[in-house]
Amino acid sequence: MKAMKLFSFAWPMLAVVVAASAGAQEYPPLLPPEGAVRNYLNQLPQVQAARNGIELGQANASRLGAGPYEWTVKGTLQQRRERAGPRYRENELAVERPVRWFGKADKDRALGEIGVTLAEHALADAWHEAGRAFLKNWFDTLRNLRAAARLQEQADLLGQQADVVRKRYKAGDAPRVELMLAETERDRALGAQRQAALRAERSVADLRVRYPGIAPQAPQQLPAPAPIAGSASEWQQRILAENHELLLARAQATQGKLSAERAALDRVPDPTIGVRIAQERDSQEKIVGLTLSIPLSGTLRRAQQDAGLAQARIAEDRARQSETKAQSDAISTAMNAESAYEVWQRLEQVARQTEANTAVVSKAYSLGEAPLGELLLARRQSLDAVASAEEGRFDALEAYARLLLDAHVIWDEQAADSQRDAAPTLTRKPL
Repeated sequence: MKAMKLFSFAWPMLAVVVAASAGAQEYPPLLPPEGAVRNYLNQLPQVQAARNGIELGQANASRLGAGPYEWTVKGTLQQRRERAGPRYRENELAVERPVRWFGKADKDRALGEIGVTLAEHALADAWHEAGRAFLKNWFDTLRNLRAAARLQEQADLLGQQADVVRKRYKAGDAPRVELMLAETERDRALGAQRQAALRAERSVADLRVRYPGIAPQAPQQLPAPAPIAGSASEWQQRILAENHELLLARAQATQGKLSAERAALDRVPDPTIGVRIAQERDSQEKIVGLTLSIPLSGTLRRAQQDAGLAQARIAEDRARQSETKAQSDAISTAMNAESAYEVWQRLEQVARQTEANTAVVSKAYSLGEAPLGELLLARRQSLDAVASAEEGRFDALEAYARLLLDAHVIWDEQAADSQRDAAPTLTRKPL
């Protein structure tokens, strides 16, 4: 009990610390403006479908609240004949309706409410998954654009190197093998650049199809990633506190439990009550009465209850599975952001070292103290190191943005709802 009290006291404090850490984080660089991203996400079919799911949930809630039963009116007109006697006209009118009892109506209303909650969590989860997909597509496109630009710079540099070697070869200062090496290296770089340019074009085309109106540009200079404020465990708690996938699974478990309880209540059938008015023997006799009918419960209702209990257990198991997955994904996202930043720093150091080594070899080659092959090898190693450093920088920037996205610091769906509510409403004309 003391431990629970301590936890209940410590949890708000931890939430404040994590929220402060999240608030200290700046909007990730290289991303489009936040309002533009929300507009892109809001137009996606999966997000629109999830939003329509809320209307469906509300309609189902109204249906469950109203119940499945309606009033039934029955009328009877008949003629009575007595042997060797008169004939009488008789009629009867009855109104009846089944009635939910033993708390079934309250349980149906609870099922309707949890259905709306499910739809809201489904919308939030669809929005978040759409944000993840946008983030990945955006950074993949920027990577390809930057790779094409970097390889173009490399091809231009190697082309200049080949021109220098060609002049030296014509002047008799370089053997033909050096010219062949220089031209081969230039052609290799041109081929790699064409492949990268094609990948970049495909990425841009795919991005524009998915998000109409978007116009990605190759970044001229990559910003330095920002260090992560706060520990991985703090970020894990922040992510789990607003994990829509986990909230959705828990709501589904609650729905399964309510459905099982509703099936258990159905073991006792609902009665049908009514009022009956009849006139017999040409209205000489008038009858007013109440009617009551109750079905007899059998194997079907017992099987429905068993099925409801099994479905509730399945939903509970899936909720526990989702909780384990959410915890694993949250700590993985936080640790990935930290490690990506550290890896980028190491790759930057390696790139600087290889560039310094290339400068030394280049000077030695210009003085005739190193062969061209050694220069080309050093330059290739330097270019590979620079490419790895840029990839590491992209990875760190993307991991940083993914961390803030999963923690709902950026692109939050509730903020999008507030913007959408403030926007003018368009009235559709009936078809």
